[in-house]
Amino acid sequence: MKKKLAIFFLVIILSILSFLTYLSIFGFETDKFNLLLEKKISESQSDLKINLEKIKVKIDIKKLSFYVTAPKPKVKYKNTKFNLKKIDAYIDLSSFVFNQPEIYKANIVSEEIQIKELKKIAVYLKPSTFKKFLMNDVNNGKLNFNLEIDLQENKIKNYEINGFVKNLSLEIQKKQLKNLSFIYLIQKNFGELNNIRGNVEGFQINAGDISFKKDDNLEIRGNLKSDFKLDKTNFDDFVDEVYLKTLTNIEAHGNLTNKFVIIFDETLKVSNYDFSATGNLKKSKINFDK
Repeated sequence: MKKKLAIFFLVIILSILSFLTYLSIFGFETDKFNLLLEKKISESQSDLKINLEKIKVKIDIKKLSFYVTAPKPKVKYKNTKFNLKKIDAYIDLSSFVFNQPEIYKANIVSEEIQIKELKKIAVYLKPSTFKKFLMNDVNNGKLNFNLEIDLQENKIKNYEINGFVKNLSLEIQKKQLKNLSFIYLIQKNFGELNNIRGNVEGFQINAGDISFKKDDNLEIRGNLKSDFKLDKTNFDDFVDEVYLKTLTNIEAHGNLTNKFVIIFDETLKVSNYDFSATGNLKKSKINFDK
């Protein structure tokens, strides 16, 4: 008898584990949450329209909670469409029991997006330094993002966004930055760019990272490693124009490591900074005008 009971309970446990494993991997399709998610998104941004065709309910075993996932939703902001890979929404179990499901966490993952498509959306944003920079100084590139949002009473409590940017070209103070790529992470009072690579008028950035931290002040730290191949056209910022006219040719090849710290006060005025550079000059050539 005891043996039969043990086998019975073992079968029950294995069945439950198999069911939970199936739900965590495959889930099951339903349309009961479509209107809920679409409504929550519309409440937060009236100009953002979303159409969820398929929704699956899955279990997150690690967090002992369940969530709904919507693959490839159709999203439209104003008149601009863009592609998302998926939307996950974590629902509080107690609110679900009382038939008033409440989303406490959301995860939005995008497909690769062209910078030109972002500009179409940025047109409708309020005037800001970022909007001006994006519209006027950024030429093209691609990016993706993974946005995690913690919600409390339908308001954003915390957030984190990460992803990559590649093939970025832009202009800063009449300097062309081309083929820039990096991985980024942005939180409420902290952010960082890693694996920075790109070309800046004779400087090939091979590795680098930049981070910012916002407390009472804004602190930005950076470390960039680059190789350089400079000729006369690149020396305008380093050599006096009068002296440069006396040269028929000037070249310099080598590598450079830059480290910097910039601290801004509450008004975003530079209150302190530190900059250092070390490197090797592998080859140089100077020809004077006769």
